[in-house]
Amino acid sequence: MKNVSLNRLLLAAPLFCASAAVAQTNAPAVAPIISLEPARPPMLNRIGISYLMGINISVDYRHLGGLQLSDPGPATGVAVNRYYDNGYNRVDISGNAGGQTWFWGYSSPNSAQANSMVLQSDATPDTAHSGMYQNHPQSGVELTYNRELTRGQKWRMGVEGAFGYMFLSFHDSQTVNYFVNRTSDSFTLNGVIPPEPPYQGTFEGPGAVIGSEPGSRTTTSVSGAATIMGDRRLDANIFMLRLGPYFEVPLSRKFSITLDGGLTLGYAQSTFSFEETVLISDPFYGINLNSGPRYGSGSQTDFLIGGYAGANLGFAISERVRLVGGAMFQSTGRTFNDREGKSSMLDLGRSVIFSIGATYSF
Repeated sequence: MKNVSLNRLLLAAPLFCASAAVAQTNAPAVAPIISLEPARPPMLNRIGISYLMGINISVDYRHLGGLQLSDPGPATGVAVNRYYDNGYNRVDISGNAGGQTWFWGYSSPNSAQANSMVLQSDATPDTAHSGMYQNHPQSGVELTYNRELTRGQKWRMGVEGAFGYMFLSFHDSQTVNYFVNRTSDSFTLNGVIPPEPPYQGTFEGPGAVIGSEPGSRTTTSVSGAATIMGDRRLDANIFMLRLGPYFEVPLSRKFSITLDGGLTLGYAQSTFSFEETVLISDPFYGINLNSGPRYGSGSQTDFLIGGYAGANLGFAISERVRLVGGAMFQSTGRTFNDREGKSSMLDLGRSVIFSIGATYSF
């Protein structure tokens, strides 16, 4: 009896093992564990620093020249003291009785012409200028901040702000030739043979008597008779603040182009100095005038306002860092510095600014 039970147990064991194997094979598979990380937010901010190179920035030195050492007086009048660069015709002790005077003089033999004594008074106005456009670059630096506001599939747009500084220096020592206004008065000699020059009649006399009122007066412009020599210098510290929108278009994974424009506010601190000597020379009439050296210097500040428009090309060297280079047209007006009747005009109205630098996005 015991043998029959044992045999049954041995026969059932393989069947139990097979059922267990089948059950294990049909068990449902365990799902894999997936770790979900949040998407990285877009980098909307960008800061940068750039080197600036400005061209087409000009300075014009104005109100140069200006010299008149004589006074010919009015064209009419018999009792007038008249002073010329090569002589004089003044009121004598008689009060120029009869429209004649012996209180006269001259220095050039060419002043005696036919039956007249012709005397000259030269004057050059202070309206000369020494305009100078600087083609060599003016250097500076700029810090920028960009904030992205919106974007599309192939473009981005936002606002930018920038603070820049440039140091400008201009030096000019060119000689300027300018015109002279010449007044020539003719006095009748009444047949008198004038003494040899240089001749100087006196108030009391006696002496050779000639007419005391000009028989005729002519005024002519003599080109190049005045020479303006000197040295002029302008140094300026320019601080600029820019604010406006930008529009960026990615060209590829690495390259992008940005267009920008807006308002420019500026602060200019300039120092202007000059040294000047004016000469008027006419050997024919014995005229040789010298103003002597003139000096002046001083500082001035101005606030500027204008606009800008530019384009930049960017190259990404990493996810956050990129190199940028571009050009910008900037118009911020003019600033003047006046010293001792002379003036410097710094023109920033047509400047072109090239830049190269790097930006960091975050």
